[in-house]
Amino acid sequence: MSRPAAPSMPTEKQIRDVSEVMAKLNPEAKIHRIGPDGVTFVYGEEFSFQAWSNEPFSAEVKHD
Repeated sequence: MSRPAAPSMPTEKQIRDVSEVMAKLNPEAKIHRIGPDGVTFVYGEEFSFQAWSNEPFSAEVKHD
């Protein structure tokens, strides 16, 4: 029985790509954390997508 693969960190290209997208959406956004769950940004209260505050940016969809 094989063990499940450990979560992997985002690549440098993935981090750079998502940073470019965030810079277009909100130039004040700053990277807060980079980890196996993705890249987390922090930004001012004026940002219109408050639901994503302190959430990882990922193409994966969580199904609860």
